[in-house]
Amino acid sequence: MKTYYLTGKKIYFRPYQAEDVKTCMFNWVNDPEVTYFMLTGQKPVTMDALLKEYETLINDSKNSIFSIVDKKTDKMIGIIGLYNVRPVVYAAELRIIVGEKSVWGKGYGTEACLMLLDYAFNRLNLHKVFLGVNNDNKGAVKCYKKAGFVDEGILRDEIYRNGRFYDALRMSILRNEYDKLNRKK
Repeated sequence: MKTYYLTGKKIYFRPYQAEDVKTCMFNWVNDPEVTYFMLTGQKPVTMDALLKEYETLINDSKNSIFSIVDKKTDKMIGIIGLYNVRPVVYAAELRIIVGEKSVWGKGYGTEACLMLLDYAFNRLNLHKVFLGVNNDNKGAVKCYKKAGFVDEGILRDEIYRNGRFYDALRMSILRNEYDKLNRKK
């Protein structure tokens, strides 16, 4: 039986599970192409280490993490979540990894971000969702802008990867900005 938590046009979210770590995440975090712009992937990650990290993240009540699943194939294509949800300031950090390369550039990341923003603002009553991204990761930056995120600032030479330093871009979206974008649709 399928477990849908949230559903969209091309994807659905279901709870992120230990089996997902074993069947997908382990391969993704050890794939240099998937992690090219990320801090993850600087060194090989063992299954044990990844499962321990999974347990820590999933058992932290400040995190809401979902597996992203393609509706057509029922195949997991990534994970997305809100991390360190801070109820006092009504804010959280969005993190996403679309590890299934066959769906890159086809709008899955944007749809996942929009679904998570709906969850953040309309279920959790958050005021702000923010993220950090490698400024050279043009596909990710484009995805976040399509979802309504705006630039907040640049952290110069923040990430060392691939033999060089990269700037990190801090982006966010506020609830009123999200509401304006969704009224236009």
